[in-house]
Amino acid sequence: MGEVILHLVSEATGQALEAVMRACSAQFQGAAFSPRNWNLIRTRVQVSRVLAGIGDEPGPVLSSLTSPDLQDMLRMGCARMGVQVKNILEGTIHFLEQQTGIVAERHPGGQYVMDDTYRRRIDAMQYVISHDDGQKTADLTKADVVLVGVSRTSKTPTCFYLANRGIRAANIPLVPHAPLPAGLRDFPGLVVGLTIDPYTLLEIRRSRVGMMLPGRSIATPGMSESSVKPYIDPQSVQEELQWARRLCARYKWPVINVTHRSVEETAAAIIDMLEHDGVTGTVRDLDWPGP
Repeated sequence: MGEVILHLVSEATGQALEAVMRACSAQFQGAAFSPRNWNLIRTRVQVSRVLAGIGDEPGPVLSSLTSPDLQDMLRMGCARMGVQVKNILEGTIHFLEQQTGIVAERHPGGQYVMDDTYRRRIDAMQYVISHDDGQKTADLTKADVVLVGVSRTSKTPTCFYLANRGIRAANIPLVPHAPLPAGLRDFPGLVVGLTIDPYTLLEIRRSRVGMMLPGRSIATPGMSESSVKPYIDPQSVQEELQWARRLCARYKWPVINVTHRSVEETAAAIIDMLEHDGVTGTVRDLDWPGP
């Protein structure tokens, strides 16, 4: 089928709608969805603007509006154009009202409150920035988790994703023949190793140093030719990964293979460890292979 224009109408940032769209559209490989985002829609004038936009580019509508008045206006306007509307929150809100016996407040953007949870996310973000790539390894006492792994195993983006969930994460690169920082050896909490398929790592590293094309010169700041060669040598990379895995096994750190995992999936596995094993709990599996 051709492109499906999908209007996403939100009273806040639209993140919930985008997450639902990504999760659902991934199940329809034969369809090409083209989203149109309408965020911070909180007045009738704004809904009128949305309806005008839908009229210009007709397509189904996903909504997360909580105001009954705005929901009705959007629904009736779409009905006149023969466009279908689905509110992703209504079924869940009704379910929770039934379970709690409390009528929902239907407050626009109610999930975005500068409370303790919000402040913890900001604190976690600042912590990741100051403890990225082996910084401040002597001061890991406030970390919820420490990620270790050889270069280019997605440690930094995973830490930032965890920070957005309010988790203070530090990351430390594992370098063969270099001693482990004392702060890491003495860290009492959860340490997680990240590993990757050697061929995938080689591609990432070669791209990093600008050597994917024959004859292209090395143009990576801070890297000499002598340091680059083992960095992208297949045998050296294989040995480096094996050394890192043995190191993690020695310290009984769980290892996640990120080759076929998104950053979100890697972070979800780490959060599961924190919530179910506890920061000093028993590690269930040494290796978490990708799908």
